[in-house]
Amino acid sequence: MFGPFKLVYYVVAGIALGWQWYLIALPRWAKWLTGKGAQPEEVDSLARRCGLAWPRNAAIGPFALHTTAAAVCGMHFGPWLLSRWYAWILPLTGMSSHMPTGNDYLQHFELASIVPALVVGYLLSRYFVRFAAYAWILPTVVLVYKLLTYAEPQASVLFAPAHSLTRFDYFFVIQRTMPTFTPGFGGVDPIRVAEQLDVVAPFYAGIAYSAGALVGTRSLLDRISRGSSMRADPGAHQTEEQSELP
Repeated sequence: MFGPFKLVYYVVAGIALGWQWYLIALPRWAKWLTGKGAQPEEVDSLARRCGLAWPRNAAIGPFALHTTAAAVCGMHFGPWLLSRWYAWILPLTGMSSHMPTGNDYLQHFELASIVPALVVGYLLSRYFVRFAAYAWILPTVVLVYKLLTYAEPQASVLFAPAHSLTRFDYFFVIQRTMPTFTPGFGGVDPIRVAEQLDVVAPFYAGIAYSAGALVGTRSLLDRISRGSSMRADPGAHQTEEQSELP
């Protein structure tokens, strides 16, 4: 309804699922054939001729996996976690709570987009290292395209913008209330809200996911913890240096 860009993420998600299935199914298929007496060379040749074997160094699989994970964090996982916070955690703490609404999500839009993606990027990068830090590329391309093709919305009978918006305001000044099914949509532009949910949220999540992946792949947290433990116990550091001497 609001544009083809969600289709891009669905296609990438299909590639990511296909890559995961390939990693699981092809080795089992090869093991089954070798159990039937086929030679490993024959299995590899048959897999290539039938189009079952992806190139060994193919980048599309891991790139699609991390891009999909970042987009899911921005568009689905973050809002779901925020709703669980209102529904499960706040009642346990005795704080006043209510059924979460779309307005609650928009009030915490940046937090819900960034924090889950940061954590998921860190965790997945420990197991799938390749291209983990490149999850920002596709969301950024989509956002740049939308910025370049932005045209200020015209006033309409149902909705008239209160003032002129620049292209950056249109995307990055987040609407904090959802449109309503009333004349004028409650003073909120529904297309603008949809653009922020489908374009800006994946962009924030992609940047956060890549940052978490950089921390995970470079083991920055482990280095920090080791550095703090060495400062807390300088004697151990001296002992380690002495053990390295010939």
